[in-house]
Amino acid sequence: MSEPTSFDLQASTRVSATPDEVYRIASDITRMGEWSPECTGGEWATGEPGTVGATVKGRNRFRDDTWTTECEVTAAEPGRRFAWAVPTHSPTPDNSVWSFEFEPDGAGCTLTQRFRMRQPPTPLLSIRDRLPAERAATFLDFRRSRLQQAMQQTVEAIKDAAER
Repeated sequence: MSEPTSFDLQASTRVSATPDEVYRIASDITRMGEWSPECTGGEWATGEPGTVGATVKGRNRFRDDTWTTECEVTAAEPGRRFAWAVPTHSPTPDNSVWSFEFEPDGAGCTLTQRFRMRQPPTPLLSIRDRLPAERAATFLDFRRSRLQQAMQQTVEAIKDAAER
């Protein structure tokens, strides 16, 4: 039986700041390098920063591998939801979608980061294909687990930034 290749992950934390305050921080995805253990940074490339249709060129690192992506903002609802698709290296433009959601919770909010990937992008398959067979067989499970941990670190780091 082959391992599942799709990802549907989420990580959440409670933040002692309003949804609008947390949205202002998290929706500037060029700052992702401050929070994410994998994304090392990025810059707005086209469009009005933070608006639907704007693009970001992102830089990423996983172990010894580095790659760049071009992401497109697909949702920008202040205080509610911010999402972006990563069409780079993917079979369809909406294959990989990341989002932050902000749910009011008393005087603060719950921040949730989600990631949905239908099929692994080319760089991920390239890493897997370079592994010995016994490691390649479980690589996507390992990657899923590592990404889940990284997402939790990311929302915790955004929480820290918002509460300062």
